[in-house]
Amino acid sequence: MRSALGRTATVLAVVIVAGLSVPPLIVLVVQAWLGRSAATVPASRLLELLGNTLLLTVLVVAVSGVLGTTTALLTRRTSLPGRRIWSVLVCVPLVLPAYVFAVALSGMLGGGGVLTGWLAPLGVDRLPPATGLWAATACLAIVSVPIVHTLVGAALARQDPALLDSARLLGDGPIRAFVRVTLPHLRGTLALAGCVVALYVVSDFGAVSMLRYDTFTRAVYAQFRGRVDLAPAFALCGVLVLVALALILAQAVLRGRERAVAARARPIVPVAIGRGAILAGTAVLAAVVLLSTVLPVATLATWAVRGLANGVQPGPVLAEAGNALYFALLAGVVTTALAVPVALVARRRSPLARVVDGLPWVTHSLPHLAVGLAVLVLSLIGPRVLYQSTTTLVLAYAVLFLPLALGPLVIALRRIDPRLIDVARTLGDPPVRTALRVVAPLVRRSTLVGATLVFFAALHELPVTLLLRPTGSETLAIRVWGAIVEGQYTTASIAALLMVALSVPLLALHERSAARAAVSA
Repeated sequence: MRSALGRTATVLAVVIVAGLSVPPLIVLVVQAWLGRSAATVPASRLLELLGNTLLLTVLVVAVSGVLGTTTALLTRRTSLPGRRIWSVLVCVPLVLPAYVFAVALSGMLGGGGVLTGWLAPLGVDRLPPATGLWAATACLAIVSVPIVHTLVGAALARQDPALLDSARLLGDGPIRAFVRVTLPHLRGTLALAGCVVALYVVSDFGAVSMLRYDTFTRAVYAQFRGRVDLAPAFALCGVLVLVALALILAQAVLRGRERAVAARARPIVPVAIGRGAILAGTAVLAAVVLLSTVLPVATLATWAVRGLANGVQPGPVLAEAGNALYFALLAGVVTTALAVPVALVARRRSPLARVVDGLPWVTHSLPHLAVGLAVLVLSLIGPRVLYQSTTTLVLAYAVLFLPLALGPLVIALRRIDPRLIDVARTLGDPPVRTALRVVAPLVRRSTLVGATLVFFAALHELPVTLLLRPTGSETLAIRVWGAIVEGQYTTASIAALLMVALSVPLLALHERSAARAAVSA
C-alpha cells in the first residue's frame, strides 16, 4: 500500500483536495479581505448570534446523538421484531430537508395547526406555536437522527463479536458490556457523527429562519440579500470558518486512534430481549418515527389533498423529480469515486493526512450559499462551457459533500487489520491485487453508506442547486422552496412527498444490502 499504488493515491488525493476544496476557500478569503472594512453588524449582536448558534448546536448534537445511538442499538443489536423495517423508517427524514420539516412543524402546531385540529376532540384547543430555540432544536435534531443512526449502525456491524463474548464470559451484563466494550468501540464514530451534525447545524439557514430563531447564518444571509457588494457577507463567513475549524479539531481529538477489528469477523448474534424490553424499544422507535415521519408527512399530505380538492395544479413535478434524481445519483457516484484516494491517504497518521482529511470538512461546514457563490465566481473565470453546466453542479456537490463519503470510508480503512495485507503480500499479491481482493470487500459497505449520505444530501440541497443548475433544469428542492416562499403549500407538499416516494425504496435497498454485507462479513 506504500508502494506505487500508495504514491499514486497520495498524488490523486492531493490533486482532488487542492482542486475541490482550495479554490472556493481562496475566493472566500479574498472576498473576506476585500470586505474587512465594510460595516456588518455590531460586535455585541455578533456575540449574541454566535452564542445562539453554539447553544443550538450543543442541544442538537446531544439530542440526535442519544436518539440515533438508541435507534441503532435497537435495530442492530437486539431481537426486536421488524428491526430492519424500523431501521428504514428511522432513516426516512434523510430525504426531507430541514426547511420542509420546519414548515411541517409550523403547520402542525399553533392555533390552526393540523395536530391541533386532530386533538380538538380531546379538549386541546391550542398548541404552542413552533418558534424559537426549542422548535429549532426539535426540527434539526429530527433531521440529524438518521445521520447518527446510519454511522453508528455501520460501526456496530463492524465490531468484533469475540470482544462481547469475552465480556460476557467475564460476567458482564448487557449494560456493563456496552459501557466497557461497545461504547469505546463507538467513540470515533460518535465523534464523527457529532461533527457532521454540528457542522450541519452551524451552516443551516432555512429551518432556523422559518422557525424565527436567530443564528449566525441569518446575519450572513442578511448581508447577501439585496446587496451588490458581497464582500461584507464573505467577511462574516470568516467567523464560521473559525467555528468549523474548532469543531474539526475537537472531532480529531475525540476520535483518537481507531482500533483494528477482525476482517472476517462473524456476525454478532442479536441479544434476545423480553416482552417488556420489546414494548419499550418499540415505543421508542414508534415515537421517533411518529415525530420524524408520520406527523410531518401527514401534514404535507393534508395540505396536498386540500389543495388538489380545490383545483390547484402542482406543475411539472415529475420532470423536476427526474432532474433531482439524476443530479443526486451523479453526485453520489462522482463524490464517492473522488473520496477513495483521499481516504487512502487520510487514514494515515501524518501531517499530510490531517490536511487532506481536514480541508474538505472546512468547505463542508460553510454556508452552502457562500460556497455556491464562490463556485459561481470560479465558473465565470473558467471556460465558458462550465457556466451553468451539469459538470459544475456535480463538482460543487462534491466540494460540499466529500466528507460524507470520506468519513465512513476512513474509519473502515483504519479498522483493517494490517496483518491481512501482510499475508496477501506474503502470498505474492501485488498492491493492486491486494487492494481489490482484500481492502475493497472490507470497505464496500462503508462506501455504500457514504454514497447514500451524499445522494440524499444532494437530493435536497437548495442554494448551490439554485445558483449552479443548468438553465431550465428545475429540481424538487427548488420547487419546494419557491412554492413555500410564494405561499403555494399544495405544490410544496406534493414536491416534498415526491422526494419521499423517490427515496424510501432506495433506503430499503441500502438497508438490505447492508444487512447482507454484515452477514457475509
